[in-house]
Amino acid sequence: MRHLVSVRRHVPLDIVDTYLAGWSELRRAVENAGGRAWLYRGAANEDRFIEFVEWSDDIAAPLSHDAVAAAAAELDAFAAPASTDEWDEAG
Repeated sequence: MRHLVSVRRHVPLDIVDTYLAGWSELRRAVENAGGRAWLYRGAANEDRFIEFVEWSDDIAAPLSHDAVAAAAAELDAFAAPASTDEWDEAG
């Protein structure tokens, strides 16, 4: 089974570059933990972002790894999550 966490954020435009650098650290940590990560930016609102972290049952949840948790905490310091949802594969 695959699992997914989605996080929506509003990131003020004056700190977007710092946020994107932090996202790169999070993605690298997730990939090192065996997961996958994607980031999308709002087409109409460039200060809106949605992050995805995905993994399968054959690895431990990447979000429980210390490096991932530390990178996620840094992103939260830049821009608190507007919403966070956890998803399980439906089929």
